[in-house]
Amino acid sequence: MSVFDRLTLAEDLLDCQGRVVARRGLVVSPESIEEAAQHARPAPRRALADTPLGGDLGVALDDPTYRALFARAGARDAVARAVAAAGLTEGLVEELLALRAERPALHLHAFTTAAVAVRMLLSAVGGARALPDLAAAALLHDLGMRHVPATVVERADRLEIREAHRIAAHPLLGAFQLARELGPHPAVAAARCHHWRCGQGYPGMGAAPSRAVEVVSVASAFAALTRPRAYRSAAYDARGAADVIVAEVLAGHADANTAKLLVHALRGGRGDPRAIRFGGAREGHAPEVNRHAPVAAPGRSPL
Repeated sequence: MSVFDRLTLAEDLLDCQGRVVARRGLVVSPESIEEAAQHARPAPRRALADTPLGGDLGVALDDPTYRALFARAGARDAVARAVAAAGLTEGLVEELLALRAERPALHLHAFTTAAVAVRMLLSAVGGARALPDLAAAALLHDLGMRHVPATVVERADRLEIREAHRIAAHPLLGAFQLARELGPHPAVAAARCHHWRCGQGYPGMGAAPSRAVEVVSVASAFAALTRPRAYRSAAYDARGAADVIVAEVLAGHADANTAKLLVHALRGGRGDPRAIRFGGAREGHAPEVNRHAPVAAPGRSPL
């Protein structure tokens, strides 16, 4: 068991309205998250399209960075429909509205991840009935970052150990809050597991998450790499971000089949993603300065 597998709250965990989600002293762990989900009484949900957030996805869908993902005829509209159908409680609508007002980069990350994840899932399963719930999971997967001070998130230099621990706690915090709000829902697993990397990430897990959660994890990484961050000189372009994810696959830190789904979607979603082979010279853009990652050896591009 690692230091990141459970957390004793040093202060009350509050939602964006100041309501208590969990009291100081509670141990947040996989067991307490599961218990919270089992005892939850979820409030009614309404579709994202019927909330003040309904138009927010367009920023990601229309961003030139992601043109290749949504260029195929009908792809943009199919993604928009699936995300618009994502069901949210009033409390979670409030959380996303608070992010939009106070932490716009996190808000944009949520919607970009949802757009990318749904595009990947459409390549794999088409219009499955579970797609709106998975879209909601992608929208909410990083909710725990709201409990990390903005001064830590926006640090341009390397983090101190205590700051790194604050960030490492966010999957547990987000998963617990979502378990209390939604009960057993894919968003809980997505929040808890999106930094799990084939046994190398955090928090620890006894078994790999579902393929759908792996999709959210890769989509989140891709979305983060292609957006500006204070700790690097520029964002990656789509090809460069794919290079990083493929390098993680080759190092055994990411699921190869899920990475292939991303590359498949970037290629337009035609053909069989299982036929993709990673190889060729690196051509994607990478920032010159990246203070939160080690200097990597030259990668191999899948595109």
